[in-house]
Order: sequence, then C-alpha cells, then structure tokens
Amino acid sequence: MIIGIGIDILAISRVGRLLAKFPERFRTKVFTKAEALFCDARVESVSSYAKMFALKEATIKAISCTKGMHWHDMEVTHDHNGRPLINLHGGALRNVLKRAARFSVLATVSDEKDHVSACVIIEGE
Repeated sequence: MIIGIGIDILAISRVGRLLAKFPERFRTKVFTKAEALFCDARVESVSSYAKMFALKEATIKAISCTKGMHWHDMEVTHDHNGRPLINLHGGALRNVLKRAARFSVLATVSDEKDHVSACVIIEGE
C-alpha cells in the first residue's frame, strides 16, 4: 500500500545562492554532518546539495504530516551503486509509523543542466 508520494523540482542556482548567502546556517540547519561531508567531497558540490535538498523536500511531501519534524529527521545516504536511500528519524519516523508499522522508502533523483528533480514513495504494510 502506498502511504505517500512526493515530487520536487529545484533550480540548482537557488541552492547555490543559499550556500553563498548563508553557508554554515543553511548547511547545519538542513543537512546532517554526513550529508554535508558527502556533498563537499563532490566535484559538483552545489548540484549534490541541490539533489539532497530536493530529496528531503520530496520526502516531506510523501510523509504529508510535518508535525514535530526537522530537516535532520530525514537523512540521505547512498547504496553501493550510488542510489539514494532515505533514512527516517525522530518526527519523520513517528509520522510514518502512525500510518504503518512496517514501511519502506523508495527514492530517485535526476538532474539536467540547471535543475534537479526527486521522487519519493513511501510504501507501508
């Protein structure tokens, strides 16, 4: 059973402006230390931050209830093939568990020159 679907599209330049204007504030508010380290290590770090931001926005939309949630409650990691994985903690996890005791999160992200898009599907039993 699908609990929620979230889609986000984002201009990479928007994230670039946020990183330039509020470098530490934006990084620490939205991204975990591990996410920031991952993005900073990439050649296209702004694009990596944009992809993670779009994944988090799509996750928020898929959960659809943001009560008690914080940005760090959704952590993006990657499997051995580079596929994004969304790990839920805190308020994000609590909000999903209200709807299903067992669930999985499917995520994909894509980019095209100036934009990134992300899709997240939460399935529950």
